[in-house]
Amino acid sequence: MALMPLLVLLFIVSYGILTALVFEQGRTIESQRGLIREMLKDSTQLATLKGKLARDDGRRVQDKASVGTDHKNGDSGNPAATKGQDAKGSGARGSDKETKRSGKSTHSMKVIPQRPAADLEDVRRSTGVI
Repeated sequence: MALMPLLVLLFIVSYGILTALVFEQGRTIESQRGLIREMLKDSTQLATLKGKLARDDGRRVQDKASVGTDHKNGDSGNPAATKGQDAKGSGARGSDKETKRSGKSTHSMKVIPQRPAADLEDVRRSTGVI
């Protein structure tokens, strides 16, 4: 019976510590939620910037291609130049498409390095599957 007040006091102290822990966890979760929202906002801004840069690069490639075709069309006063274009008229249009595709492929293609010859000749490694 003498231990009963001590046990009640211990219960109240442990309950107080548990309550403080719950409040502290709540504050931590809220601060993490705020950080995640900031990261999301930064991520959307970065994606927007990347999109704008990609559009600007695409426009530059198209402008260069159109300047090149305008320059070719400027020689159309020369009869020899028009005969050469008539012979390969669809080829000139095809080269414009290749120019546009090559601009896109440089962004999407990844360069994979080749394996060194030393790795291919190394017989100490076992490549068998168990």
